[in-house]
Amino acid sequence: MKRILKLGAIIFGIITLSAGAAFGQRSRTLDVESPDNMSVLAVQHSAAMYLYSSDDGSTLLYVESQNGRQLSILDVTDPSQVERFAPVALAAPAAYDFVRYVGHHEVLIRYRDGAGVALLNLAHYKHPTLMPAKPFESAVVLGHVGATGLLMAQTKAAAASKPALTPHNYEVVDTLHPHHPRLLATIDGVRQMLARGDTGTLFLLNQDGVTMVRRLRVEAQHQEDLDQMNGN
Repeated sequence: MKRILKLGAIIFGIITLSAGAAFGQRSRTLDVESPDNMSVLAVQHSAAMYLYSSDDGSTLLYVESQNGRQLSILDVTDPSQVERFAPVALAAPAAYDFVRYVGHHEVLIRYRDGAGVALLNLAHYKHPTLMPAKPFESAVVLGHVGATGLLMAQTKAAAASKPALTPHNYEVVDTLHPHHPRLLATIDGVRQMLARGDTGTLFLLNQDGVTMVRRLRVEAQHQEDLDQMNGN
């Protein structure tokens, strides 16, 4: 969050806002895309999301919805051209939270109703599958150790459901000129927020889908770095 503040965008919690995302002024460095103006981001009754980098260099945003029964897949490799793949139906018994990347292609999920945990296999990222996760069934993930390590506590109470985050309302404000900050958008009922470091993209999830806050200069620098790596 400190890095976001330093780079000119401040997100404030607010008390009362209109539904969805409401837009204010425009910015030269920031762009806000919501389900209202970019239909590919609309995912009804969504509750959790996860960013995944595939072996081929793609970046996918997985959005859980319909009480865990549907997983929407957005290709956000290029934030200016988001592509949506066909949603995948999962035999999940309840809504769930994404806990942690635990293998080469697996993500640990925990069901919110206390039904336990499972692994979401993303080896074929357009066709995720659910797998059992018996070693994690009685564990609470307390923290992370490096890229692959987990700090866990084995306890019978671990199967208790993790309460969903209380939705919050947010403003996106451009503070490039601190004495005259500009309100770019308001988003209500935000359940989860994720940041993508290489492009600087911020993803905010509410019941209508995903709102993207794009940092245009960071995207341009990222593309320039990619072009140099590829010899273009």
